[in-house]
Amino acid sequence: SIPVEEGAPLRDWAAFEDYQAPEALATDDWGEPIDWNAMREHFARVKEQGGLAVGAIAHGFMYMRLFYLRGFTNLMIDIGTRDPRLDRLIDMVASRNERLVKELLAAGAEMISGGDDLGMQTSLPMRPDDWRRYIKPAYARIFADCREGGVPVYLHSDGHIFEIIPDLVDCGITIINPQIRANGLEGLVKYAKGRVAIHIDLDRQLFPFATPERIKAHVREVFEALYKPEGGLMLHAECGPDIPLENIEAICEALEEVGGGPWM
Repeated sequence: SIPVEEGAPLRDWAAFEDYQAPEALATDDWGEPIDWNAMREHFARVKEQGGLAVGAIAHGFMYMRLFYLRGFTNLMIDIGTRDPRLDRLIDMVASRNERLVKELLAAGAEMISGGDDLGMQTSLPMRPDDWRRYIKPAYARIFADCREGGVPVYLHSDGHIFEIIPDLVDCGITIINPQIRANGLEGLVKYAKGRVAIHIDLDRQLFPFATPERIKAHVREVFEALYKPEGGLMLHAECGPDIPLENIEAICEALEEVGGGPWM
């Protein structure tokens, strides 16, 4: 694979002057044509069958797209030096996403879902104030129609993000999919519980090594900390090939235990 820094098409700002972003409504992120008639028919069919018509935007649609284009190191320097060209680049990426979301809603989407890994293992990659300066306004633009129209927005985000969860809610995010280890229960209780629906990613870094008893205790602990009687909590357990079968069994048993209501 090509390292991000070397593969970034705008790693040199000189390339930006002649750069043309892909047409938002013509092709998807893999370069395949978007058939909007088929999309509308799909949404209508899902609704007829009693389902929820979900319009998907790409994983890495905004913040990650910036470092795909500039390279991570360059992007951090741009933020630190307040490079004015970064504002133009953000506007270009946000505009493309804004158009895509508008078209998905016009096609009949009842919910928008996407991912953007905003955090690192123990912190944001930039100061929260810098995130609010550069990324938050873009998010607010992208999801403005959802926020104003009461359309749910699901956001997956890996990494440490809890300080900016209230900002994400301001931007229209109604369901957040954070990682437990990177954020910690205390951070999620303080910044997310009661503010936004939580689709919590249970501790996949614990699953391969812990005893079944420890895993069950982890599931119960997370449930008890984040559960609210009115709802708004989903537990997600991702099991890789390195997890012993007895631990997978313990995960399933623990989820069944808490799934019937508050664990007693």
